[in-house]
Amino acid sequence: MKQNQAQVIVVSLSSTLAAISIGYLGVQIFGKNTMYTITTAMLGLGTGGAIGQILVEKRQQRVVQTQSK
Repeated sequence: MKQNQAQVIVVSLSSTLAAISIGYLGVQIFGKNTMYTITTAMLGLGTGGAIGQILVEKRQQRVVQTQSK
């Protein structure tokens, strides 16, 4: 296994464990319903950002038209 691939795996596992820990502590502190609300809001923001990037990229693409002789 390459070193870069091992680093990606370690970072992915670490970030997953951190997300689970933050989620658990958030539920303990704020309550279940508040964490559901935060999760829904974050999913909405992520979806909106992804759609926004797609729309911007489509606008920036050049349209090349060929003329027949």
